Amino acid sequence: MGREARTHVRIDDRILLKYRKISPEEFQKKIALYKSGKESPWIDPLRGPGEVKKLNYHLKRLWEKNRDLAEILEILTLKLDRILLTLKQEILQDFQEVAVNISGAGLRFALEPLPDMGEIFEFDIGLLPEYYFFRAYGEVVRVEDKEAAFKFVWLTEEDLDRLVQHIFKKQLLQIQASKRAVED
Repeated sequence: MGREARTHVRIDDRILLKYRKISPEEFQKKIALYKSGKESPWIDPLRGPGEVKKLNYHLKRLWEKNRDLAEILEILTLKLDRILLTLKQEILQDFQEVAVNISGAGLRFALEPLPDMGEIFEFDIGLLPEYYFFRAYGEVVRVEDKEAAFKFVWLTEEDLDRLVQHIFKKQLLQIQASKRAVED
């Protein structure tokens, strides 16, 4: 027989990735801490682009009503942006930009040394260009040709939704680019 039919849409993508192997005991402990609320599963330390657009919209409206206050807030915003840029560089220094094949069910990428089947990994993933970060846990389900495939064994529902939205958006862009290439 062959492999099981896939139930998730997969794409080839480039993401920011940080990963490490963890023991099954550490995995169970982390999940228990998340479920009890003693630790947060979210790792997104960066302000998203959507927040910047919202802030700029409000600043523009405020500029029309109170120029002095708008100027002060604009200066503070620039200072915060500089601080966030410095923080972002510190945070991102541990991440690598990696070519992956990814879906809502898991991911596959090249790594050395190759892990053993069944090992558990903790992934910190940054989707590009959104810079949306999330943590997921995956189990090695296939190892071949210098690549390992991981099945997600835990990630938040919110992060899964964002990942699926990202995949569909990237797939739509690929389809549009293909159509344009055919038309030209």
